[in-house]
Amino acid sequence: MSRAALPISRLIWLCVVSGLLVFAHPARAHEDYAWVRDPVFKTATGAHCCSEQHWQPAAAGELTPIPGGWRHVPTQTEIKDTEPGIYLTRDRAGRLFRCIMGGKLGCVMEGMGT
Repeated sequence: MSRAALPISRLIWLCVVSGLLVFAHPARAHEDYAWVRDPVFKTATGAHCCSEQHWQPAAAGELTPIPGGWRHVPTQTEIKDTEPGIYLTRDRAGRLFRCIMGGKLGCVMEGMGT
């Protein structure tokens, strides 16, 4: 191997390793909501609510309380408290969270005072 090829091969190796490290890091939501991984959080169909990528604090006006549940205003989907899907939040700030999967409201985490 010539001396000129050595630095280029090292540069290529460094690019490959750097690229792998970037893609090896798990995707996260805006914050790490590790508590959402708890298997007790199920939808009405019995599936796990969703992952950290889908749980987000609800924006103002995004969720509307309805008798016995919540309505997600953008998708017009609802969750009733007679079925799984509404839980008390474990978020330290007590925020209202929502999980949107497949364009539908999957679960809600009610914060303190909601």
